[in-house]
Parts: sequence; structure tokens; C-alpha cells
Amino acid sequence: MSRRRQQQVFPGMWQVPAGLMEEPEPARAAAAREFTEETSATVDPFDLRFVHLMHHVSTGSGSRRIAFFFETDRWHGSIGNPEPDKYEGWQWYKTSGLPEPLPPYLAVALQHIADGTPYSEYAWPANTALA
Repeated sequence: MSRRRQQQVFPGMWQVPAGLMEEPEPARAAAAREFTEETSATVDPFDLRFVHLMHHVSTGSGSRRIAFFFETDRWHGSIGNPEPDKYEGWQWYKTSGLPEPLPPYLAVALQHIADGTPYSEYAWPANTALA
């Protein structure tokens, strides 16, 4: 995880490598690209394992988002910090001792991943809940 520097979204909070998908890019390819952009290491998209999908409302902007979460234990190269203006550097943490603060959606998603829950919804207004 890395602490975000003073950015527009979640400043000062800890984050995993993440970002937006580009057209035309499937989710695993986007995750692999973002991993490389943010850590300098490379990962084969086929070495990424899907672990969670969260449909959430951004607590910052109010936009609706779908977040795909993948994990891997295989990458090439060293984990670095190619974007020092955005991140303070990458550190490893056990799920039982995650740093704070985390973006609210991420804290919830990581707990679902630890519990083995493949899908969740977060921060939807009460009147949009399923009956």
C-alpha cells in the first residue's frame, strides 16, 4: 500500500495500486497497466486473480463506480515509486494490521476480500436498496 500525497481524491490516505480503465481495455489489462504505472513492476494480466467486485457510490464525488479487485503473487521487476509526486512509496501490510486512514470503500472491500465475499455494494442511498 502507499499513502497518497495531496491529491484531489483521498489525499493522505493509504491505497492499493488502482485507477480507471481506458477504452478499449478489459478489467485485467487495466489492473496490470495501473500496477506497472504505479509500481514500475510488470504483471501478466493472466497472473491476476479476480477476488472482489464492488458497486459503490463515491463518497467524494457521488459518482457511481464499479471497482474490480485482483490479486497476484507473481510479477516481474522490483516494486518502485515511479510517481513520487503522487505516492510516498509502497509498503507491505498484513490484512490484520492495515494502516489508517483508508478510503472508506477500500476498507470495506478489503474486509470482504479477507472474508472471501466476491461481491458487495457500498454507500448507496437507502431508497435504492433492493426490496
